[in-house]
Amino acid sequence: MKLTSLIFLIFRSEPFALAIGFLLSYIYDFDVSYGVSIVILTIIINIIIFPLTLRQTRSTKRMQDAQPELKRIQKQYKDNKEEMNKKVAEYYKENGINPLGCIVPLLVQMPVWFALFRVLREPLLFIPKEATLYSALGDPLSVLFFNMDLQIPASAISAWVDRLPYIVLILFVVGTALIQQNQLTKKQGTTNNPQQQQMQMIGKVMPIFFGFISWTLPSGLVVYFLTGNIFRIGQQALIVRLEENQKDKEKDKEKNKEKEDQKENDEKKEGPINNTSRKKRKKRRRK
Repeated sequence: MKLTSLIFLIFRSEPFALAIGFLLSYIYDFDVSYGVSIVILTIIINIIIFPLTLRQTRSTKRMQDAQPELKRIQKQYKDNKEEMNKKVAEYYKENGINPLGCIVPLLVQMPVWFALFRVLREPLLFIPKEATLYSALGDPLSVLFFNMDLQIPASAISAWVDRLPYIVLILFVVGTALIQQNQLTKKQGTTNNPQQQQMQMIGKVMPIFFGFISWTLPSGLVVYFLTGNIFRIGQQALIVRLEENQKDKEKDKEKNKEKEDQKENDEKKEGPINNTSRKKRKKRRRK
């Protein structure tokens, strides 16, 4: 698929929006509130795209681990661009690295996120008119969530007392975004790379930005932001655990291989031995 076609698909996400609108109305039919329906919908979508997220995370990590070697190649062949590109391509192939591996999964997810954003911003445009939720949204009092009308932003509320639950919701969004960013920063560690330092600085500012835009967006979207943040915190913890388990397995394989190599070397040093000696040795080992 060409990049221009993919970008067009991202912004022309109406089929996805209609499908998500139908799913949202279907969840609402199970006698749950509008807010809980948004939470369940967000979780379902995150679970569906989790394999893509996992692939994206692992590809990003491989690229980060490859940076020192890539810099060495770039420095060594800086006067020969053709040879440098050849060596980089060979390094990617040898280590199973796809330079687009951390970008393509993200681009594939974007139409879904744009569609979900559109549905929660203007639900009546995408929810089937015959659905129960469509009728319920016509009466804001019937779809309150913790005394909040999820169809309006916090900025539309005039009395500060009535704004309190909206403000608490926004603070939760900022807090969970900070926790999520702390997870990523801890994983990446300290770095002297100016680009990575700049990215980490942007990451620290983003939670405040989300809090600011949450003030002006329909509160249903804020519930979506909060649910997504909490899900990704757990998701990141799971990915870290999977990576640690994979590293432990690799270490165990290396240790077993070292033991086997050491055993073979010991046998070569001792020279040929008869069967009787082998039996005596086995008995001593058992004891």
